[in-house]
Formats: sequence, structure tokens, C-alpha cells
Amino acid sequence: MTKATALFLTESQLAERMGLTTDVLATALPALTKAGFPVPDPLFGKRRYWPACEAFLDRRYGLAKSSGQGTPALDEEEPWKKKASA
Repeated sequence: MTKATALFLTESQLAERMGLTTDVLATALPALTKAGFPVPDPLFGKRRYWPACEAFLDRRYGLAKSSGQGTPALDEEEPWKKKASA
């Protein structure tokens, strides 16, 4: 299994997948964990489950399915598509 398809990640793999250095991630992890970020799973070598981490980040940035963002449904016409009245 390659790193790109691995589901359970070490902290260094997690940092790489998130585009961070391991030092930055290590600094952020206590606050993230307090906010509900997935903890390492002892059954899987104390690695974190990437889909759960990604879901946490999506919720944190308002991209969860329940947020309504990131979906094609619109509640009104986009202002740039409105026709000018003559």
C-alpha cells in the first residue's frame, strides 16, 4: 500500500498529507485534539485514521455535507448571472 492510499497515518505522514511540517502539526495537535480531532488508534500502531481526520477538517472549515457548502444546490440566482433590465 502506498502512502497516498494508506488509511492509518503516522504523525509525519499526516503532516505531509496536510501540507505541514511535523513541528507545526505537533504544535497544533493538542488544540486540535481538544476540539475533537481523531486520536491515534492503538489497534493500528497508534496511527490516525485519515478519513476521520479529513472529515474533522471539513467540518472545521464548513465543508461538511450538512453545512450546505460545496454543493451545487443554490438558494438564489448568482448575482453575476442576473440579466440587466432594459
